[in-house]
Amino acid sequence: MAPPPIELFLTTIASQHKLRSRQEHLLRTLQVMKIPYTAYDLASDEKAKQRWRRKTPPALQQLPGILVGGVCPGSYEDFENAIEEKSLDVFLRRNEDYDDSYDAPKPAAQAIGVPGVVTPLQMTPERLKTKIMAQRMSPVPPDGMPRDLPANKRTGEFDAGDKFIGYGLQGVKVTDQELIDLVAELGLNGDDAGSLVKDLSGSSDGPKPAEIETKEDTKKVPRTEESKNETKQPTKEETKA
Repeated sequence: MAPPPIELFLTTIASQHKLRSRQEHLLRTLQVMKIPYTAYDLASDEKAKQRWRRKTPPALQQLPGILVGGVCPGSYEDFENAIEEKSLDVFLRRNEDYDDSYDAPKPAAQAIGVPGVVTPLQMTPERLKTKIMAQRMSPVPPDGMPRDLPANKRTGEFDAGDKFIGYGLQGVKVTDQELIDLVAELGLNGDDAGSLVKDLSGSSDGPKPAEIETKEDTKKVPRTEESKNETKQPTKEETKA
């Protein structure tokens, strides 16, 4: 399991310098610490506004707002205090396991005009991002291509959103082999790579180290029997004889 997802509630209508600087500080802090989040613009997203008001006590309904696992952890001042006291991991519950079955569905993430915001798709690894875009662009396979099996009949796949929470990957199915290719692109191999894939996929067996090759491994060309039995060039003594 993974930590609770973080939702940020911002606004593009920020005429006050204080509000703009707070939004930028909040975004910059999470991005520097590489903590994924989903940002909403309350000026244009009515569903996000309703969720924010429903989940946040009236005394804390001040922007920018934060929800962690569907719960308001405190105000922006509490966020700043957590940074000063070096307890931000506790404030954002980064060491907890989260079960999203207890939370209502979140509004769909969409691009917003707040400076500094990074969308979940932009924070997604390139290999998985390509697959997401392909699924969005081609919902129906071309003629002659096999159609997707029903979800209850698929084997060897798992939902990437369950492993990479906060990156907008919910519903994207990946296989162990795609994870193997991904860690190979990262330059990992051997036992470390096998352990990483095993942890992400939840497989009890996991891929064998030999199954994960780096780009340099693919350049090695094995010697053939023909190359082993090359004809020797005659020496000068053999030529005279």
